[in-house]
Amino acid sequence: MKKILLCSLLLVGFICIGCNNNGNSAAIDMEENDTIEEDSADVGKTANKGKDYLERGDIEKAIEQFNEALKIDNNVDWVHGDLGRAKQEKNDFEGAIECYTKAIELNGKRSVYYSWRADAYGLLGKKDLAQEDRKIAEELHSKGLD
Repeated sequence: MKKILLCSLLLVGFICIGCNNNGNSAAIDMEENDTIEEDSADVGKTANKGKDYLERGDIEKAIEQFNEALKIDNNVDWVHGDLGRAKQEKNDFEGAIECYTKAIELNGKRSVYYSWRADAYGLLGKKDLAQEDRKIAEELHSKGLD
C-alpha cells in the first residue's frame, strides 16, 4: 500500500512539474512573440522614415534608414526592395540589383521586384536579363501578384 501511495505521489509530482514547464514555455513563447511584434513595428517605423526621405529626394538618409531597418530584421522583403529603389536613384545599379535579388529570394511572388530589377539590368545594358525579369513580372502581374 505504501508503494502505491509513493508511486501516486511521484506521478502527481511529475505531472505538476510538466504543467509548470508548459506554463513557463507558454510565457516564454509569449515573450518571444512580443519581441517579434516589437521588432516588426521598429522595422516598419524605421523603413517608413526611409520611404519619407526617398520621396523627398534625400537618398543618403533613405539608404541609412533602410539599412537600420535591416539591422533589426534582415528578412523583410519590402525593405530590401525599397533599399534597391534608393540605390537605383543613386545610380548604384549593381547594388540595387543585389537588393532586388534579396527581395525576390525572400518573396518571389511580387512582380514589382522583378520589374525594378529589369529596369536596373536595362540601365546596365544587360538586355537579356532585363527581358527575363520583365517576362516574370508580367506573369506575376497577370495573376494579381504585384
